[in-house]
Amino acid sequence: MIGLLMHVRTKPEKSDRFAALTAKLQQDVRANEPGVPVFQVMRQVDDPAMFVFTEVFVDEAAFAAHPDMPYHQAMSAAGWDCVDGQPEIVRYTPLSDADIAEQAA
Repeated sequence: MIGLLMHVRTKPEKSDRFAALTAKLQQDVRANEPGVPVFQVMRQVDDPAMFVFTEVFVDEAAFAAHPDMPYHQAMSAAGWDCVDGQPEIVRYTPLSDADIAEQAA
């Protein structure tokens, strides 16, 4: 499995547009990508121009296919127009139940 956290700052005047675009993307990913069991976009409460994406992919194939999905590509141009600077993206390996059981033993 592959975990991804992405922090995105938007231009303040475009934050609401970004929220609408990413909410639609979230809906499309959940409906069409069984290899992405977690896709959650969150907006920071005290800084509405800051967004965090939490994504989990079952394997490299799902991870590689995600940006090529037509709804992702359609959202990207409009979405990037809303972004201020570069996103911070960090890749993780999610812990499994086996990892947790090993720690308890």
